[in-house]
Amino acid sequence: MTAGLARGQGQSLPSRLFSGFAVLTLVGVAGQFLLAGLSIFGAADAWGVHGLSGGLIALPVLGMLGLAFATPTLHRFRRDAGVLTGVYLVQVTLAGVGSEVPLVGALHPLNALIMGDVAMGIAKARFARV
Repeated sequence: MTAGLARGQGQSLPSRLFSGFAVLTLVGVAGQFLLAGLSIFGAADAWGVHGLSGGLIALPVLGMLGLAFATPTLHRFRRDAGVLTGVYLVQVTLAGVGSEVPLVGALHPLNALIMGDVAMGIAKARFARV
């Protein structure tokens, strides 16, 4: 495969969508940290937007999972997309339980780091030169 193909030229629509979803997930996780920081340091009350955008991250995460299982050329990403989906579900659970059990809620930002790391690994693999 040429370097041009590794960057997306000649790839199928599902393959390009998968790559886009990986980037969207990574940007979404980074944005979540920004929104939390804005709220913590008083620059804005962005907790509502933080919660809404956290829910919207499900779209690219589930999109990657579906594409990994539906597209034969993406089969090598099935495990990673499954792990990302699992980490996302843990993230939502930690957010929900965190208001009742603060020690559990304290794991929410740590799990976000894991989620970002998994998304970064997928994105790096998708855009690496072959």
